[in-house]
Amino acid sequence: MNDPAQLQHWWRCIEESVIRGESSPQGLPDSMDPLLVDLAQAAVCEVRMDLDPIADLLTETADLEQPWASARNLIDLRSRLRLARGDAETLAALHREAEELIESDPQEPTLARIHHFLGTLHIQSNRPGLALTALTRSLELIGDAACRPWILDGISQSYLYLGARTEGRRSLRRTIIDKDRVDDHLGIAISSGSLALAEIQSGQPQEALEVVKETLDRRGDHLATLSRLRLHTFSLQAALEMEEASQLETHLADLEECLAECGHESVPPVGFARMARARALSHAGKQDEAMEELDRAADLLRHPELQMLIDYWRVALTPSGQRPQEQMQRMDAQVSSMEKVTEGEILARLLLAKTDLESGNRDAALRRLDDAYERVVETNQPYWIELVDDAYREIDPARQAAKSIERFSGRPAEEMALTTTEEATIIFADLAGFTQRSTELSAEEVMETVRSVFELAVPLLALHQVRPLQHLGDGLLATCQGENHESRGLQFAIDLVQRTSLASRVRREMGESWGLDLRAGVNSGPVVFGMLGSSFKQEWLAIGKTTNLAARLQSKGEIGEVVTLPELAERVGFDSSGSILKPYDMKGFSEPVPVLRIPVE
Repeated sequence: MNDPAQLQHWWRCIEESVIRGESSPQGLPDSMDPLLVDLAQAAVCEVRMDLDPIADLLTETADLEQPWASARNLIDLRSRLRLARGDAETLAALHREAEELIESDPQEPTLARIHHFLGTLHIQSNRPGLALTALTRSLELIGDAACRPWILDGISQSYLYLGARTEGRRSLRRTIIDKDRVDDHLGIAISSGSLALAEIQSGQPQEALEVVKETLDRRGDHLATLSRLRLHTFSLQAALEMEEASQLETHLADLEECLAECGHESVPPVGFARMARARALSHAGKQDEAMEELDRAADLLRHPELQMLIDYWRVALTPSGQRPQEQMQRMDAQVSSMEKVTEGEILARLLLAKTDLESGNRDAALRRLDDAYERVVETNQPYWIELVDDAYREIDPARQAAKSIERFSGRPAEEMALTTTEEATIIFADLAGFTQRSTELSAEEVMETVRSVFELAVPLLALHQVRPLQHLGDGLLATCQGENHESRGLQFAIDLVQRTSLASRVRREMGESWGLDLRAGVNSGPVVFGMLGSSFKQEWLAIGKTTNLAARLQSKGEIGEVVTLPELAERVGFDSSGSILKPYDMKGFSEPVPVLRIPVE
């Protein structure tokens, strides 16, 4: 009973049964212990979100010994997550229990799935960086299991939440290919919907329509009605972004036909579809029908976050001159009372700012945008940040630029425009092998690589208040100024190399030969800062020996290493055990310079 191969087969039977649409596990040996068959049934029910039978099935299997006890505990955690509905205390408790389950040393087939669960938990808790770490580990452990594409789905979602849209879309496309090989119709629909949403949020609605069309053309006959409804909902959302009458009519008709097939289904996908239909009806001038449709959506989407979003659309779809004052005041009070940042809250704040501007109160509008900006920066959700940035640009482009500079530097924009000499930390990160890569790959693939590094860096730049100065083809020059600049600069470099290393590991698990193979050099000392250029092109410069040495330090590192001076590491209290201390000849130094090479896990 302790054979890992038997456990692996048990998990495979569960996941392949779900992919085939079975409601019970198929392919288990006839001689298998009935309790393990019951446990497999609980696992199938959990993945299919048929939660009612699970409690009894888990009670029956409570006395199982290892390795099955770990599998049982994981199924229990996964079913409880289904019921958590975003509750912070429940998510924290599940996280603690998952970590304890990992420490109990489960066999590898279950361990891979625990890391998958942990990644899913991190996504729901708005910790996409930690999610990427857990899911990458899961991907490396899982082998060719049927759930492998599900893990890639989570990795793609983590990338998108981090703003790494290039890697997110790349891994989603690969996931769709993998699911296509095993005829995972439902899985393809889920991944295609996620890819369509990513294209919409990236400002590419036409690409979103093409993704959905291909899936419906190839797989539509095999999909359940609710899966097709989800895809038609994304199509309508894309058409709404394009605002083309013929496209809207076509995709609204498709959605309405699919809604009719759903009958009286009372599930969230129907609620989201009705929300999209309300927007299309309003666009067509059918205001009363739109409001009725939002009422139907509200009956199906009871979570407070979704109620906030529906309340926003009630106001947004009402012509500005017809919005009751008490409705606006109620929405204002709602956004002020929200603890967790949500899409509905951000959209509502932007609408209130627009209303202030239309009434001639520009100062009030800017105050609302400042509040919205503070909220979205808390989440680092790139799509929301872009929405607020776009609103700033319409009212006060200079304020938007200043806010962006402040976000990365931690200082007022006017300070950063001064020519000064000050103590600072310089980070120089570089893609290894970029010259060879640029000759072997297409121009699009080369640019995708550079863009991916930049996108992965952005949330870390903001987190550590590190200011990007220049993108030098395959390199990034950045600076960290102010209090604790050495500590923040070194940690940024370590985090960036670690994050790009994760992306490289994912790419190689997908069979790709080129990763995001980064190394970085970090140095601190006096730096001359200033702005160079004109209105045609401006850039901030960091000039001097400190910058030059940072570049030379990174050239001494291997892929996945951060290179610095041992005295800098000592000043910030960095634990250098496991690092490599080695002297190197350096231009400008008469004696070899001791250099600390930090391998990043």
